[in-house]
Amino acid sequence: MGWADHYRRRDALDAVLRDARRDPSAPLIVDPDVFSSLNELLLALDHRWQNKLTARMEAAALDGPVDEHLVTAELAADEPVLRAVLDAHLSLSSYRTVGMTP
Repeated sequence: MGWADHYRRRDALDAVLRDARRDPSAPLIVDPDVFSSLNELLLALDHRWQNKLTARMEAAALDGPVDEHLVTAELAADEPVLRAVLDAHLSLSSYRTVGMTP
């Protein structure tokens, strides 16, 4: 993936999250020019969450032992729409279907 593709995917994810502010549980609109399926879109949203969470966990670890629940809660407070979309659209069974772990 080149930079142009990266920015298209980023912009598409940002648009999905902007739309989801009104109702995170509403059906997500998949841009077929960017994502081949709803599962691919959900994987990309989960990837965004995991990247942010990993960065926060690593930063917290610099100060000593990490309270994973606290770091996760702080990220959820900072990214409420992203967390709500994932919670609304990914049940435990759908996480397994697309190869993710909650």
